[in-house]
Amino acid sequence: MRFKDKAALITGGGRGIGLTTALLMLAEGAKVGIVEVNETHTRHALEAARSKGFDLKAFAGDVSKKDSVERFTDAFVKEFGRIDILVNNAGIVISRPFLEKTVEDWIKTLEVNLIGVFLCCQAAARYMLKQKSGKIINISSIRGIDHCGREGIMDYSASKGAVINLTKTMAKELAPHINVNAVAPGHTLTEMTQPLPDEIKRAMIEGAYLKRMAQPEDIAKAILFLASDDANFITGQLLLVDGGFSLK
Repeated sequence: MRFKDKAALITGGGRGIGLTTALLMLAEGAKVGIVEVNETHTRHALEAARSKGFDLKAFAGDVSKKDSVERFTDAFVKEFGRIDILVNNAGIVISRPFLEKTVEDWIKTLEVNLIGVFLCCQAAARYMLKQKSGKIINISSIRGIDHCGREGIMDYSASKGAVINLTKTMAKELAPHINVNAVAPGHTLTEMTQPLPDEIKRAMIEGAYLKRMAQPEDIAKAILFLASDDANFITGQLLLVDGGFSLK
C-alpha cells in the first residue's frame, strides 16, 4: 500500500502501459484518474477497474491543447483535493518512410509527445508547488536514446529524446519539492505492437539480451517505483526498462 492517500493522474490511461499502471496503483491504495481522448479505451479501462473492485475515475481531454489540459487537471484536483503523482504516458507514433514524412506528421507527433508533456507538467506543477510535494514521471522510449532512433519514426524518436532533456531540465527548476524522472520502455507487448508482423516481433525479441518483449507490468512497476517514497532522493534520471536492448 505504497500509495495510500495519494492521488495519481495518468494520461493515456485507457490501455496498455497506462492502464496497467493505473490498476497497480489502485491496488496499492492510490486514488487514480486517467485521461483519454478515446471513448472506447475509456470504457474498457473503467470496466477493467470495476472487475477488480476498483474505483477508477476518467477524464476526457487532449494533452496537446492547453485549455483541455487545464480543464482536466483542475477537475482532477477538484475530485481528489490534490495531485501527488503525474504520469505522462499519452503518445502517438506515425510510421512513414523519411522521404514521405510530412510537416503535419511532425507537428502532430511533437504536439502530443512533447508539448503535451510540457503542458501537463506545467498544470500539475502549479498544484504540486503549492502543496510542496509531487512526483512526475514522463514516459520516453528506447527510441529516444542516442543511436536507438528508428528509421520511419524519426519524428517519434526525436520527440522521445526531447522528453528526456525536458525531464532533466524540469527536475532542476521544480526542485526541491517535485521529483521529475523518466522511464524509457523497450519493445512492449501492448495493443500498439500486437498487429506488427511476426518477423518484426522476432527481431525485437532478438534485439533484447533478455530475449523477450516487455509486458506492460514490467514498465508499470518501474513507474510505480519512481512514483513511490522509495525514490524520494531520485530526480532528473532516466530509467531504461528495455531488457538490455540499448546495450547493443
